[in-house]
Amino acid sequence: MASVQLEGKRNANMDFLRMISMMMVTMLHALTKSDLLPFMGNEISVNGWIAWVLEGVSAPAVNIFMLISGYFLISSKFKIGRMAEIVFQTLFYSVGTFILFLPLGKVEPADLDIYDLLQHFLPVHMETYWFVSSYVVIYMLLPLLVGGVQAMTKNQLQRVILLLLIFECIIKSLLPVRLSMDTQGYSFFWYLILFLVGAYIRLYGFKILNSVRRGWIIYIVSTFLILAEIFVVSKIQTRTGRLKEMTTVSLEYNHILVFFSALGIFAAFLHAKPLGEKIGRLACRLSPYCLGVYLLQESLLIRYMWQDWFGLREVMNQPIPLFLFRVLGAVGVMFVLGICVDMFRAFFFRIITVHFVRRGKGEC
Repeated sequence: MASVQLEGKRNANMDFLRMISMMMVTMLHALTKSDLLPFMGNEISVNGWIAWVLEGVSAPAVNIFMLISGYFLISSKFKIGRMAEIVFQTLFYSVGTFILFLPLGKVEPADLDIYDLLQHFLPVHMETYWFVSSYVVIYMLLPLLVGGVQAMTKNQLQRVILLLLIFECIIKSLLPVRLSMDTQGYSFFWYLILFLVGAYIRLYGFKILNSVRRGWIIYIVSTFLILAEIFVVSKIQTRTGRLKEMTTVSLEYNHILVFFSALGIFAAFLHAKPLGEKIGRLACRLSPYCLGVYLLQESLLIRYMWQDWFGLREVMNQPIPLFLFRVLGAVGVMFVLGICVDMFRAFFFRIITVHFVRRGKGEC
């Protein structure tokens, strides 16, 4: 099995990968929401190609997070406190940004309707953050999932995963048309599949991906093929006027190439040598706050705003070094900012918890 460094009960290699995947998520949000990805069917600049490469290497970000969840949760027990923590953490950002921006004039009360308010005050049910909504459902079903997986034989679990991948992933990746049921991986169903894959790797390993070298090869080759498919389909669309909706299908979370890309980098970190003590401790210390990075940058009132803080929509025509500095710098700053804000959130929650615990003891 994997050779990984443990920090207490935490896995430093996986914690470090979780941090990298969150940086990838931030990169995806920086590029796509700043319109920095030019159409490949036309002539594009060097900066345009760099942006596409950054998009390609970041494509497996969410799938990596899902695989890590399955890998660890399959050996965990359901805790109502953990689920409540996720829900209240999400509320901290959705309600908190609403309260913060209201007096700043960024929210116009007269324009709000019940749907808008529910997105802020009931974010899990409204899929304000689709990833969190899917995670909460997975976590509520954890006793059922763990019991079901443990009751199955290795071969049975293999067949279930294969059938689900054929249904949700492989068919959509081969056909040049959109399927009515295809949610592009933004769904609980895709999260469930990746959860089972992560659980399978934890329980039985994966012989094809049993080395760091193989993992990196699969990740690199998959990334190249993702970009190659976008290029080819874009050229076909330019010449024929068809396949317009399929030009970036290879970037979707439930595409087979993105799935393989995530598997490759997951295996590379799983079987890597243990991290050094200092880096390992830092990864274990910061990793629990990674979800806060996503919750901050994807808050309703910020998700299309923070790119302007760094002027990302105006960087395409700048010199290559400056372009890279601005994009990578924005991603780095948003990641650090998200970690810091979530540290504050955790500190605030601890104060509230201690207060109510003491109050409860005093009443008793």
